[in-house]
Amino acid sequence: MSLDRLRASARDFTAAPESLTTRDFHPSAGSVKTVQAPSAKEVGEFYDRNGRVLTDIFAGSMHLGYWLGPDDDSDLKAATERLTEIMIIKLRVEAGDTVLDLGCGTGKPAVRLAKTTGARVVGISVSTEDVAQATALAQAEGVADLVDFRVADAMDLPFEAGSFDAVLALGSILHILDRTHVLKQVARVLRPGGRLVLTDAIKRGNEEEDEMAVAILTEVLDAWRQASPVRASDYWRFGRGAGLVIDEITDITEHTKYTYRKIYAEMDAYGELPPDMVRIHDHGEGVDWVEVENGPQPDGMLIVVAHRP
Repeated sequence: MSLDRLRASARDFTAAPESLTTRDFHPSAGSVKTVQAPSAKEVGEFYDRNGRVLTDIFAGSMHLGYWLGPDDDSDLKAATERLTEIMIIKLRVEAGDTVLDLGCGTGKPAVRLAKTTGARVVGISVSTEDVAQATALAQAEGVADLVDFRVADAMDLPFEAGSFDAVLALGSILHILDRTHVLKQVARVLRPGGRLVLTDAIKRGNEEEDEMAVAILTEVLDAWRQASPVRASDYWRFGRGAGLVIDEITDITEHTKYTYRKIYAEMDAYGELPPDMVRIHDHGEGVDWVEVENGPQPDGMLIVVAHRP
């Protein structure tokens, strides 16, 4: 699909009426209690063990899907590709640009980005298995000349200052506790005017969590090797601390919340799951996901767009 066609197909979902921008968030909102801080080694080993299964379950990607609303019957493959398309549009890159895919997973978004825009993409992951799969995918899709994957840690990027025109972080920042530090790394490798587009997990609402809720959250985060979620408003502080200008914060929870019902159905149908995935599956066993979707969403997902001044 060309970039023009991609933009045309995306018009209906990039300006959803419930989407929020920076005007709707204020830095006075309370922060989230820190309960989880996985190491890069732990994250890498988790994806080494489970990357292939997760890629199968997520229909080629390893990130949440984006649905247009409750009547959208898209499958997981279509919904995850839709979120990838949204991110590509927001990156605003073209042929000749160089993009860092920070946390590339098994490579599908990076390959799609290269094929859609003609930009060169360098994808990094802390998982050697993911990098191997991503490299094989780029070769199979005929874009090995445009896409390069390598093992690297987002907290210590092995690139010269000003190496990239844009950075994509789709579903990866949520594994990192120190958001300001990783954004400083991003700011360093971006050229002046360079653009960052990321997704991150957030806590929504202002209610205090009791000890039981914190314990459950800690267990779920540990199973997924995720860091503590943040408040959307925290990104004002993260951006300032990293030397980035925040251009947009959009809460997409009402579009991504359908993902969990879909992935648990895929796990049910998968067959024998590895131990890590059995643990994750057990957390959702017996949950009425439709009821969850119809209720308030205390946890969610956002898109952040920023640039280096």
